[in-house]
Amino acid sequence: MPHLRCLTIAAKEPGRLADFYRQVFDLKTVSEEPSLVRLSDGTFTLAFLKQPAEGARGLYATGFQVEDLNGVKEKAGKAGTASASHSQAQVADPDGNRIDLSANSFGVAPEKTPFPIRHIALYTSDPKRLSDFYTNVFKMKEVAYSDRSSIFVSDGYFNVALLYQRVGEEKNGFNHFGFHIHSIEETRDRAEKAGVPRGAKRPDRIPFAEFRLHDPEGNGIDISVKGWKT
Repeated sequence: MPHLRCLTIAAKEPGRLADFYRQVFDLKTVSEEPSLVRLSDGTFTLAFLKQPAEGARGLYATGFQVEDLNGVKEKAGKAGTASASHSQAQVADPDGNRIDLSANSFGVAPEKTPFPIRHIALYTSDPKRLSDFYTNVFKMKEVAYSDRSSIFVSDGYFNVALLYQRVGEEKNGFNHFGFHIHSIEETRDRAEKAGVPRGAKRPDRIPFAEFRLHDPEGNGIDISVKGWKT
């Protein structure tokens, strides 16, 4: 069964972002080069890919570890070339969000760290269309729904929120990701010590995450003690 095991962030300064995530979330280094830094929580890989163009920075691609690479590419319908050294191919979902594919591990730390990455969210005008894609191509399951027409899907470990985009809200595409933590205030203290604001409480209607932080390049990070449904 395919498993979501990587998130790539296009970054102005990969090394600086890696330092932030090592300091705040105890992620461990898998590999480090000027153009690509890979960190891991022992299960999931967070990759920082150098991107000089300002408008192209941010959450760049998810990554699935798959057994049948060609079968998944055929089901996805649109195959491309690898986007980084840890990816064997790249496809896209119906909204054009990039998805790296690998029959091998994306590179993980030998031991699990205390704050795992367990969630990613994207906005879409048609959550059901994306849910159908991820359940068909990657065998994910619908696990939760919101009163705002959003759908949450999971591979049994990782939670993906397909958030319904209303007019005037966030733009379509990748929006934020999330860590399962032990203490909200401890994590906010760590973030502040690392040089970013302490973040803001999420609205009460949000079913899982309690607070939202932003890393030094502005990427959104949900932090949750409750965790996400999988």
